[in-house]
Amino acid sequence: MARLPTPGLCKTRLCPPLSEQQAAGLYRAFVTDIGRELAQWSGAADVWVAWAGDADEPDELRGLFDESTRFLRQQGESLAQRMSAVFAELFERGYRRVVMRNSDSPHLPLSFLDQAFAALESMPGGVTLGPDLDGGYYLVGLDRPAAGLFPEKMSTGSVFQQTLAAAHEQRRGVAELPAFLDVDDADDLCTFWLEFGGRADVRHWATWQFIEKHRLLDALGE
Repeated sequence: MARLPTPGLCKTRLCPPLSEQQAAGLYRAFVTDIGRELAQWSGAADVWVAWAGDADEPDELRGLFDESTRFLRQQGESLAQRMSAVFAELFERGYRRVVMRNSDSPHLPLSFLDQAFAALESMPGGVTLGPDLDGGYYLVGLDRPAAGLFPEKMSTGSVFQQTLAAAHEQRRGVAELPAFLDVDDADDLCTFWLEFGGRADVRHWATWQFIEKHRLLDALGE
């Protein structure tokens, strides 16, 4: 799931302290890193980008992903509706297992995708969830349509628990991946930089370079 990196339409919870242009540039760096990582993934799965934005085509995103990546426009008013529609579309196309990840965790290990697919294979009819640190989730995997699994209001701290309860009510097993950070607000960005800012092995990341070049941590401290 991704958006076009348009100022004022993405990463708005970072504004302020970041400007709309800074937030959009940071998000573009996130997606750049995700595209680079997925191009190196050895998983036996097709990569689709379910995109949203004010454009007829996702041209700005296409250049950030491997040429084999396919694109699908999100449909629906709410995030829950759009997520459900993406799952439904891919199942209609014949996929047996679908893992959906966020675009707010550029540092998410590829091994988490492998774990998610393995969990679905070993637990038919189940749900794989990767909880974030704010009560939501950075990943969800299914092998059948969502069918009321996602709460209509997705921007609360109880989304993970609500989805877990819905899965149990539907008698669907749940596999949980490790909790992981997604970068939604200024505190999350500070947490991200505390872990990665001083590491030499990640300085090739577009996210690291954008934060450093534009001195975003200075903006957070103002």
